[in-house]
Amino acid sequence: MPFAERALTAVWLGAALLLFAASLWVPDAPTRLFLDNASWTLAFGLSAFWAWRGRAQVPPAQRLLHTGLWVGTVLVLAGQLVWNLQVALDWNPFPAPADLFFLSVGPLWAATVIRATFARLSKDRAYPAALDFGGAVLALLAFTLVIYLPSGQAQPLATATVLLLYPAVYLTAAGVTALAMPTVGVRVTRAHLLVLAGMLGYGLSWMQWNLMLLRGDVLPGMVFNASFSLAALALGWGARRLRFEVSDDADYRRRCDQAMNYVPLVAMGLAGITLVRLFIITPEGRAGVQALILVCCLLVLLLAALRQAIVVGLLNRLRTAEAAVLRNEERLYHVAHFDALTGLPNRRYFEDALERAVAEAGRYTQAPDHCVALLLIDLDHFKSVSETYGHRVGDALLSEVAQRIHLLLEGRGLVSRLANDQFTVMLQRPASRTVLEQLATTLLEGLARPWGLSDVGAQYMGASIGISLFPDDAGDSVELVRHAHSALHATKSAGRGSYRFYIEEFTQAARSRLELRRRLHGALQGGEFTLVYQPQLNHLRQTVGAEALLRWSVDGRQVPPDEFIPLAEESGLIVPMGLWVFETACRQVAQWRAEGWQVPVVSVNVSTIQLREPGFTQALLGIAQRTGVAPACLVLEITESQLLDESLYAMALDLKNAGFVLSIDDFGTGHSSLVKLKRLPVSELKIDKVFVRDIVVDPNDREICATVNALARALGLEVVAEGVETEEQWQLLVKMGCQRFQGWLFAPALAPGELARHWLQPVAGGPLVQIVKNDS
Repeated sequence: MPFAERALTAVWLGAALLLFAASLWVPDAPTRLFLDNASWTLAFGLSAFWAWRGRAQVPPAQRLLHTGLWVGTVLVLAGQLVWNLQVALDWNPFPAPADLFFLSVGPLWAATVIRATFARLSKDRAYPAALDFGGAVLALLAFTLVIYLPSGQAQPLATATVLLLYPAVYLTAAGVTALAMPTVGVRVTRAHLLVLAGMLGYGLSWMQWNLMLLRGDVLPGMVFNASFSLAALALGWGARRLRFEVSDDADYRRRCDQAMNYVPLVAMGLAGITLVRLFIITPEGRAGVQALILVCCLLVLLLAALRQAIVVGLLNRLRTAEAAVLRNEERLYHVAHFDALTGLPNRRYFEDALERAVAEAGRYTQAPDHCVALLLIDLDHFKSVSETYGHRVGDALLSEVAQRIHLLLEGRGLVSRLANDQFTVMLQRPASRTVLEQLATTLLEGLARPWGLSDVGAQYMGASIGISLFPDDAGDSVELVRHAHSALHATKSAGRGSYRFYIEEFTQAARSRLELRRRLHGALQGGEFTLVYQPQLNHLRQTVGAEALLRWSVDGRQVPPDEFIPLAEESGLIVPMGLWVFETACRQVAQWRAEGWQVPVVSVNVSTIQLREPGFTQALLGIAQRTGVAPACLVLEITESQLLDESLYAMALDLKNAGFVLSIDDFGTGHSSLVKLKRLPVSELKIDKVFVRDIVVDPNDREICATVNALARALGLEVVAEGVETEEQWQLLVKMGCQRFQGWLFAPALAPGELARHWLQPVAGGPLVQIVKNDS
């Protein structure tokens, strides 16, 4: 808190306390009344000042709740000033003009909290929450009303209405605020408790004041009069430090949801207590008020029943939908992970299984039997056979190869089809390299035997094998595959029909990784990073977007992103790097526009670690505002597995509500649930390049791409295909209905100036157009 604010607060608060203390000791009643009003005025003014300061310190996107709290404190202050004027004029009707100000505060606070709450809820959670709020508010209102039935003589209707509204509206605001926190999953802090205590203090103070007023016990200079000031100060100080942010802790939000399940029961219990008090303990009272209380209690029971009916109906629909989705998922899973021709696991299944096996073996690196062996088998001269006798014969030969490998392995290892004529065998905990040599020899001898194919006679076709082991030859699954390819290449270069191990010392590789990690810490400050942009085109080959890609050059050598991005995520450097990428992309968009270019949307990749950072949405909004770029001009690409994480749904919803466009990157490589997919706040799907790569030759990938496009159309989403490298791929994707494309067929990732010159259009009437006109 700044020094000036601390000093002003101390003087202001001290004056209010002195005036209240003086009101307790001054014997003259008019003077005590004046001191009470002065003390209240100062307390209400300080509360409004603190609420205003709290509103000024939050981003504009989060000011809704703070604005409502501040306006409410201003209305309380205005009501007190009007009351002071009435006292000065010795004019004290009831109801009075000041009551209009005081009574408007509770509904304003309640409406503000409800609006801020429901803005953060998905549609399927909004309906039960609305019923919970309605039932709780009605139960609280009925309970408040029943308290006043035995409290004194009959009052005129207007007077009784105002007396009842005072505690009702403030306690309703407090009840709504208490419900809002577990409904959204807000992590409760001292500021939240102070705001809630302030609202409760107002409601209970007015409740007691009215009871005392009915009994004729209200006097100036009472200790009780300080309760209004204390409620105002508690609410104002809480609003000064309040932050209405959703917790990222999934366990905490689950506990909040569990607590909300008890709200209808609590409301029904409160309604039952109210009815008992109404008809048994205090049956006398106004017939109209009794009828109102009865109606409120019955509505509570009705809303609770309706809420349960909606929840049961929703659960039934979800079960039915989930059953259908599971059936579709099984089919999609088989299509996505098994080869349609041979029935073997495909590349995707193999890579997942290999990664899991390597991760398991990596946890026991000291155990000699915990290793993974990979045999990469490539058929010799298969291309010649297929071209000579046609693809039908080639397909039959591949099916026979798959069956023969299965028979030769006798149940050992995982067999998969990696590519057209390449197969893999993965073994966990092989006994020794000698056993692997024997297995490789068995496979080579079995595949070298003649193939009896119908219509073409016996064919002789051998194979070559490359072998690598984890952890002897590789540090991870990707390296293991790469080294198996190297061993296979060496085998083919040496004359085919044999096998070879990959053997290489890892000392230099480990040292290179450590050196890369060390250099990474100073890369951002050293200006070693650059951004390049790959254009995205529509079916007319018009530029409709660009993806910002990070590049790092070390000693004149470009470091591949798949090498330094994991290092950045492990060390936590991905957070400042990600903000730098986002800000650089925003500044580049602003620069392009200043130079007179039409700039489409720009896509930026976002890491899971960034999404878990507190205040991530506000940081991006601040950068966008500083650079003058609207959030709608930026697409945040988030991988499928990240978005399916329930703990990140609230952050994704915040980004969507802030105006950013969300895209699912690498779609299809995770394990999507259609139930989850339809509720994600995304606008586009990005087909991973592994599906596009073999779309021309692999019917499996072709069916997957068509399914993704159909699914996107059904959900109202755009589709972006990346990795488009051939005209045939592009033509197939256009026929499937894909809207946007990027890949080397059109352009690689380019420097900003080169992208502008070759792929961006000048703004009509802009600087570039004017230059062209002047030159002509």
